[in-house]
Amino acid sequence: MLLENVTIGRIIEIYVDRDGYRYRLTSKIENADSKKVCVTLIASHGKIFKFRPDDRIRLIYRDAEQLWEWDDVKAGLAKSDGVLVHYFEISDKGRSYNRRNAYRVSLGDEILIGYYDVPGSDAKSSDVPTAIIYNNKKKKDKSESDEKKNTILNSDIITEFVKPIIVEGIVKDVSATGVGICTNTIFKPDDSVFFDIPSPYGRLKVKAQVIRHTALKAITNRYRNYYGCVITETDKKLIKYIYEIQRKQIKKQKEQQYEEKLRRERIRKMYEKQENIESNS
Repeated sequence: MLLENVTIGRIIEIYVDRDGYRYRLTSKIENADSKKVCVTLIASHGKIFKFRPDDRIRLIYRDAEQLWEWDDVKAGLAKSDGVLVHYFEISDKGRSYNRRNAYRVSLGDEILIGYYDVPGSDAKSSDVPTAIIYNNKKKKDKSESDEKKNTILNSDIITEFVKPIIVEGIVKDVSATGVGICTNTIFKPDDSVFFDIPSPYGRLKVKAQVIRHTALKAITNRYRNYYGCVITETDKKLIKYIYEIQRKQIKKQKEQQYEEKLRRERIRKMYEKQENIESNS
């Protein structure tokens, strides 16, 4: 697919591999030509996401029912019509993408799910929110002018870190791009959480954003809520772990198919033997 044919205003996914972790970002396409696509500035809590020269960056775009991928692209900052945007330079025409990574494997591991209450809202975040508060312990000099009294100096400001809330849950299934978790805690779409997935490679850190919710029956399930989430940050070893589980499942499936074939062959031979006995009697 030619990059200049993408639809302006549509969402594009950006995957960044950095220092052993994979980050998933999304943004809206502002404009594009044959070699470059510009997107709405990627920022969170007023901080602009900074791409590094050694980042491995991949773009995923949906055109109708088809997914397209551009790999190993370069990123930067620029101005478009006077507005700051992120841009991505490509080196090829892209390729169709069947999202093999969307294949999910079942886990069922007990986990501890963490999140932070965002000050001033009912949102829950996987990132540490900070609240700037006045340092009431610092005493003002009574001789200061009213103007100075009303001026908050750098030494008068402290940053209070919010402690995370930890709840119990289960990671039910996982893919390279998504994860399903179960818990009794109520989350809303766009809330984000963090947790570790146990594996032979150690505990794999994951940050995920809630996309959908399904209520579970209390009679048959320990937890009342299932949440489908998109992974926003993870250890790159998670993909290796998922593929390892896939290989084991495929091997087990082939073994079961082979055993079933042998069982049917034994039954067929048994019937043939019985028919021979009856025909000779």
